[in-house]
Amino acid sequence: MKRIWKIILMSLAILIVLILGTAWYLSVHWKGILDKQLSRSVKESSDSLYTLAYREISLNLLTGSMGIENVVLLPDSAVYARMVAEQRAPSTVYNATMSHLQISGMNVLRYFLGKKVDVKAIVVKDPEITIIDDLRSVDTTPRQSLYASIHENINSFSVGRIDLADTKLTFTQIRKDSSRAITQLEGVGMNIRGVEIDSISEHDPARFLYAREFELTLDKWDYRTPDSLYWLHVNKISYNAVAREMNIGEIKLEPRYSKADFDKQIKTQQDRFQLAFRELRFQGIPFISLLQRQEFFVKAIDINGGELHAYRNRKLPMPPGNKLGQFPNQLLHKMEMPLHIDSINVKGVDISYTEVSAETGETGKVMFHNAGGIFRNISNVDSAVAKDNHCKADLHAILMQTGKLRAHFDFTLGDTNGAFAVSGQLNNMDGKELNGMTTAMGNIQIRSAHIRELEFSMKGNERSASGTLKFLYSNLKIGMLKDEEDKQGNKRRKGLASLFANLLAIKNENPSPGEAVRVVKPVFRRDIRKSFFNLVWKTIFTGVKETVGTPLLESMGKRKK
Repeated sequence: MKRIWKIILMSLAILIVLILGTAWYLSVHWKGILDKQLSRSVKESSDSLYTLAYREISLNLLTGSMGIENVVLLPDSAVYARMVAEQRAPSTVYNATMSHLQISGMNVLRYFLGKKVDVKAIVVKDPEITIIDDLRSVDTTPRQSLYASIHENINSFSVGRIDLADTKLTFTQIRKDSSRAITQLEGVGMNIRGVEIDSISEHDPARFLYAREFELTLDKWDYRTPDSLYWLHVNKISYNAVAREMNIGEIKLEPRYSKADFDKQIKTQQDRFQLAFRELRFQGIPFISLLQRQEFFVKAIDINGGELHAYRNRKLPMPPGNKLGQFPNQLLHKMEMPLHIDSINVKGVDISYTEVSAETGETGKVMFHNAGGIFRNISNVDSAVAKDNHCKADLHAILMQTGKLRAHFDFTLGDTNGAFAVSGQLNNMDGKELNGMTTAMGNIQIRSAHIRELEFSMKGNERSASGTLKFLYSNLKIGMLKDEEDKQGNKRRKGLASLFANLLAIKNENPSPGEAVRVVKPVFRRDIRKSFFNLVWKTIFTGVKETVGTPLLESMGKRKK
């Protein structure tokens, strides 16, 4: 009995040795074959354009794993130059390096017997990928798919997953005028699942670059604006190429200087912005159009919360020149990048505008809480504008604490004069909430006012605006203030001037007893040094002054944007 067990154990040992020895022999033997085959396949499938080089390759048939050290994929500049001369050079050229490439779950026997690559996983360490897209290139040869270019050497190619962590990605676009646009990203993660390259998958619309799932991730991207005034921070970026959806945790624009130092840097009047938008979702954004063709085409953008704060010091001198040609629709038309967004949905954004008055030197502030709305048809694409040349926005917010504000904007796309229309309503607001602005901007205190409704509509362009305004209010009483303060730090009131204003100058309500509702038609000619929003505000305020009926409120109109 013992003899039988010895024979069995010895037979098993010999079998194991034979298997290991055969595996070792085949690994060494096939390693040389695979060594030559990899380089040859890359060269032949790229028509000698690319060369694959590496320091060493290791192969283990028992585990189906292969490791390649210090991998480099290089385009041959001489071959590319010849292709350019023959007008058959591809517009996009790649260059890639990686410290280690690990392949696991590979069926080597299937490759050598049937030219089929079947791999469970590929993990790439420290990849650096450079993509050059040359728009000057002319390729007159018939376009060939990736499968068509490799099928002579590989009948089918499948990979369960491909993982690239901490990728350095550089994309350079050479325009037809030879200028260059360079985008660099570091720390990019790529998670690719279900890659199938065969005659069926190349026509599968549910795949991206032959993959069932293709996701890019980036924890953080920081960018300093060319004027060095701001940092742009983009956090938690993920892009699903198959679903064509991008999610961003937060976008922040942060000034590099305090308000006082910002004023010293700019020396003339300029808005200082501070913003943060959170939980952004981009739907229907094609990766190839964004990266290669430098186009931004999006079906929908959702923004779920944020803040936008603007500050301006009116004590600084006005900047030289004017702001003609800078209305929203004019700026959109001037953009070099083709852009089309079907809709932008925004909710839960708090907005404030703070201004230092040139007359009083004091700071006034207006706030819009929980602002939101929808923007539609944002486009500078000629074909889209030809179908619909109106970019519209329906917005809402709470003005200060109680004012319910709604506004509708309509911009005529492609109009060189910046044609627009605006309408809106403000309901049920306590007028005293505006004192933070009126006392600083014009030394006027609203002692009481019930704003029942402010309804307005206007049309205009970059030169002027006109429209209709109905302002319904009651119990309006104001106080004219002095520059000097009392012991509590509050401005003293001009008693006689205040009495005169309330008794003789202003109309305390609309409609007045026994009279019809006063509806006015304000007209305002724009100061071309001021912005679009200044024109809208000044047109509305002109109508309010005409309704209230006093030039004493003129100083309130000093607030500008």
